[in-house]
Amino acid sequence: MSDGKIEAILALKGSSPAQVGRDRILLLEAVGVHGSITKAAHAVGLSYKAAWDAINAVNNLLPRPAVSAQTGGRHGGGAVVTEDGKALIASFHLLEERLNRATDLLASAPGPIDPLTLLRSLGMRTSARNAFRCTVSEIRKGAVNSEVVLKLADNVSLAAIITGESVRNLDIEIGKSVTALVKASFVMLATGSNEPQVSARNRIPGTVSHREDGPVNSEITLDIGEAKSLTAIVTKQSAEQLNLAPGAAAWALFKASHVILAVD
Repeated sequence: MSDGKIEAILALKGSSPAQVGRDRILLLEAVGVHGSITKAAHAVGLSYKAAWDAINAVNNLLPRPAVSAQTGGRHGGGAVVTEDGKALIASFHLLEERLNRATDLLASAPGPIDPLTLLRSLGMRTSARNAFRCTVSEIRKGAVNSEVVLKLADNVSLAAIITGESVRNLDIEIGKSVTALVKASFVMLATGSNEPQVSARNRIPGTVSHREDGPVNSEITLDIGEAKSLTAIVTKQSAEQLNLAPGAAAWALFKASHVILAVD
């Protein structure tokens, strides 16, 4: 950065590979000022979709949402920053201030200390589209693999299949907070109000909240309740055949073996 300062990346307590940086904090602050995701996106130079995705990502990683949005879509509705969102903003600025102080101290210390490399090593990134903060509610141990059942929300659970060695190495135990990662391409969709009878261990009901079409594929986002969302990538033809339009009831289906767990 031109001013020689560190840009903070905030990882929430017990948090995840997904990071909250200055760009997302500026977006949250803009929502607080304008009361609208559309206006906030314009103010910080983002597309509506990019802003909407960023807010969903932050909401998915918090116990309670940082932004509460009313329906209305791209050209309507309103949004407010919750008390948790305001606490997140304040925590980020406090972290940024203290990181800058630490940078100054490291920079003035004798010897070949590289503060940028040191602080940057604290971060971690992932390509998984879906990242959820969960609590381990049950562990079913097998001879080789174990099924770990996770509480995502009051009425939503996830199941992950990992090796017994991974359970030990990650220190997985009941009550522990973990992050569940699921690639959008691993998520299949079905429509209707009745639970599909399929072999996929994870069958999560939701409502289509957003659809973004490309030349070949469509990105479908489901509202799964409690300000949580789940995204799937399906072919555009499948999206049309299933009539996956906003407001439609749908099920997200994915194998337990497709869920990756991460811990602090």
